[in-house]
Parts: sequence; C-alpha cells; structure tokens
Amino acid sequence: MSLDNMLFSLRQFSHAILGFIELGGIVMWPLFICCLWMLWLVSRALFKETEQSLQMIVTTQHDWLNQRLSLLALRQAQAQQYADLQGVKLLSMVAPLLGLLGTVSGMIAMFDAGASYGFHDPAVISAGISMAMVTTQTGLFVGLTGSLLAFFWQRKLNRADTNRLVGGQHA
Repeated sequence: MSLDNMLFSLRQFSHAILGFIELGGIVMWPLFICCLWMLWLVSRALFKETEQSLQMIVTTQHDWLNQRLSLLALRQAQAQQYADLQGVKLLSMVAPLLGLLGTVSGMIAMFDAGASYGFHDPAVISAGISMAMVTTQTGLFVGLTGSLLAFFWQRKLNRADTNRLVGGQHA
C-alpha cells in the first residue's frame, strides 16, 4: 500500500468521523473526548514497561533494602494502575449520561424545528430524532466498552494482588 493510498484512506476516515460527530450534534464532542481519554488511560496500562521501571531502581549492598525498594516501586506502579482504572470507571459512567444529554438536545431540536416549520414534514422531525439516536448509541457504546475494560482490568489487578500476597511478597 503506497503512502498516497494511506493518506487518502486516513483522510476518508477523518471525514467519516467528523461527519458522524456533526450528525450527533454538539454533545458528540464531549463524548469523543471521553472516548479518547479512556483509550489514553487504558493504553498507559497496556503499554507501560513496568519491568523496565523496576530495573531502574537503585540497588544497594543490603538485600533487605533492595527488597523494600522494589516493593515500593511495585506499589507505586500498582497505585497508578488503580488510579487509571478509577478514571476509566468514571468515564464509562459519564458517557451514557452524555448520550442522554444528546438525546434531550436532539428532541429539543426536533420540537423546535417542528414549531418553526410544522410537523407535517418528516424530514424536519427525522433530523432531530437522528441526532438523538446517534448520541444515545455513541454514549452507550463508549460506556459499555469502558465498563467491560474496567471489569477485566479490575480482575487482572485483583489476580496480581492475590498472587503477590500468596507469594509472600507482602510487607
């Protein structure tokens, strides 16, 4: 695939995303930001080199001190994971509410257009309903995806905690 084809495909993709956001109205921008923020938090957890950061710990001549320093670094990394997980949980709860806000905005736009142009034209009514349904669908999709990611991420962290406690590495 040539560079021109890739740029053309990327341009088409960006136009499709912007068209979808425009179709859903102003509430789609906070939903889009919510989705990107959630992806950023998850990517930090997935692509962070925890082992590499643990190797950067200063080693001393005392084994007990080395063990405490590595445990401290592990706990700091784990605290960051839990903080990011809480962020994903919050965003997955906010996304459906933003979708509901878009639904209300779409219905208000539909009734406003109906009051101005009359309800006899289906195109006037369908534009507002379309905006309402797109934001609802997007909010539910982002919220459901975030909830599933948070669930599996929580299980992974719980399993790591259990393994650490069973392995005898607790303070």
